[in-house]
Amino acid sequence: MDVHITYPTVKKKGFFRRNAHDLWRALFTVAAYTCLIIDMLTPGIHWSLIVIGGLVVLWIALLYRPQVENTLIKKGCDVLVAVCLYLLLLESVLGGSWGMFVAQIVYFGMLILIGVYFLAYFRRQKRHFLPLFEMLLAGMISTIVMLILRIRLTWPMIVVGSVSLGIQLLMLILYWKPMALEYHKKFHV
Repeated sequence: MDVHITYPTVKKKGFFRRNAHDLWRALFTVAAYTCLIIDMLTPGIHWSLIVIGGLVVLWIALLYRPQVENTLIKKGCDVLVAVCLYLLLLESVLGGSWGMFVAQIVYFGMLILIGVYFLAYFRRQKRHFLPLFEMLLAGMISTIVMLILRIRLTWPMIVVGSVSLGIQLLMLILYWKPMALEYHKKFHV
């Protein structure tokens, strides 16, 4: 009896290539702990938080690969949240009142990029709309909450709400039937 092997042959990889993810994690961890210890031993501002936050943003942007929904849209949304939180961390460590303002600008800029990508490649990306939908919903809800609570709206926050609503309306106007089907699948409506 002749057995036909259908599995591909396993290619041998070197130590560094096989363990690259673990080696990067060890390097990032050693760098974070080293900065934290040096910061604790020296007086002044807690600059190690800036370094650790930067390492987290780099990890999410370059090395983190989720096991579920590993798509460009999900990656963009993860990086968007990480960068906005990092900007707020920078503001709290360095002082000032610029972090929220800049985070809102980054938020609507990334929403535009992710939204254009989603709409341009809709046929291939329509199943992956949920992370984008969550970001759009967060933008619309935060703007509405600020309006209801009569908090002074800055121009970036108005643009966040407008871009969020605009992309959502474009998705529904341009692709009504497929989007209705995707909403039905995801939310069981």
